[in-house]
Amino acid sequence: MRKRPSCSIIVSTYNTPEYLIRTLQTIAIQHVLPNEIVIADDGSDERTQQVIEQFRVNAPIPVVHVWHPDEGFRLAAIRNKAIAAASGEYIIVIDGDILLNKYFVYDHLRFAKHGCFTAGKRTLLTEKATTTYLQNNNLPLPSFWSSAIRSRSHTPRCRLLSQLFSYLPQSSKAYLYVIGCNMAFWKKDLMSINGYNEAFKGWGKEDNDIAARLCNLGIKLRFLQFHRRLFSWI
Repeated sequence: MRKRPSCSIIVSTYNTPEYLIRTLQTIAIQHVLPNEIVIADDGSDERTQQVIEQFRVNAPIPVVHVWHPDEGFRLAAIRNKAIAAASGEYIIVIDGDILLNKYFVYDHLRFAKHGCFTAGKRTLLTEKATTTYLQNNNLPLPSFWSSAIRSRSHTPRCRLLSQLFSYLPQSSKAYLYVIGCNMAFWKKDLMSINGYNEAFKGWGKEDNDIAARLCNLGIKLRFLQFHRRLFSWI
């Protein structure tokens, strides 16, 4: 069995501590833990700092908080700061408003391949389910048949299908279909293109841009499917 690379999971956030704490809790119970959590904080106020400090008390792995002043939506810039601070060879990037299935990190590390980067999907929770999960920390994640989810086809986990779909040929514009809340990269590849393009300010396509630049460098995009993806708040 090949050795797993060291892994940092980067969690981006901005003034949604009630979501962030739930995301952190699902990281803490992963089947395979990352080596560290790096929180990419795009200028949140002290409420987020308080949540992070409370979580750190019993966190099973180190938690690094990277912050810059609130000067508008600067996701690309804060992610670059988090990448620079990350110690892992392999970096998984998620948003701080999601629930992770317990095999999320395991599946990403199993799928990791040198010369490639990974894009996954996510399943949306309904508004009612979002309220319920925010009020109860102990609820299991919804099943495939649950009325709490949308994008049902993104929910199943099947290792065989995941492997089969990874060999399907990609179009030359596959980078248009990545979503930044579920991606993974080798840190050395990110450094080779100087990370995210910080010219993106405000909500934009920084995730498609970084995917296109990696592809132009010869780094292959692979889509991780059927791995029981993350659940995102509506």
